[in-house]
Amino acid sequence: MSDSKKITSWLPVEIKNQWMQAQEDSDLCKMVEVIDKKDWLGIKKAMYARFYVMQMEKAEKEKKPMTYTFDNLRSWRRSSAFKQIEKTIRKEYEEKFTMTGLMIVMSGTMVLFFLRALLAGIYLINFSVDAIVGVIGLVILVTNLQVKYRMIHSCTKSRDFLYMDVSSFLLSFLLKLMLPPNLDFTLVVLLVAYFVEKNKFSKILYSIPNEGR
Repeated sequence: MSDSKKITSWLPVEIKNQWMQAQEDSDLCKMVEVIDKKDWLGIKKAMYARFYVMQMEKAEKEKKPMTYTFDNLRSWRRSSAFKQIEKTIRKEYEEKFTMTGLMIVMSGTMVLFFLRALLAGIYLINFSVDAIVGVIGLVILVTNLQVKYRMIHSCTKSRDFLYMDVSSFLLSFLLKLMLPPNLDFTLVVLLVAYFVEKNKFSKILYSIPNEGR
């Protein structure tokens, strides 16, 4: 791969596949290069890229000239088609955030239960079985955290989500150590953090179209 085709993380998967196979002087590659240079968040770049490809394919199908050019790029978002893409991408991100968030709560609870059992030396079944469950939970937790933070990174430069996750897991762990086993607030703390983050993330998604003007 040449230097002009460096990996561009913000590209939607379906467009990235087309881009990798396209000629370097093609309109698609030129579009990616122009948008990549914009001081925009990844999700906003993805909106413009998806819109351009959709309009390009529509023009080719109807055998009409492409009316959306790089010169009038900032006017694209005024079209109804662009607004529909904004809506679709917001929905995709919200659904993915919901799914990963719930998986993090579930797997995080599993990991904290195992850590508590390990420190206390008291296992639900035995060390081997509990350890297997703990490792499975850890794998699910790490995988979903990676997906979640790739998504967050494309939407905001704020580190509030990281601080909230670290605080909620630390608080849950401390409460688990300090309180008796029959009094557990792990799930409550993680769920509260999840709903607060979900609400904050939703607000960020709706503010993105006006970002980087």
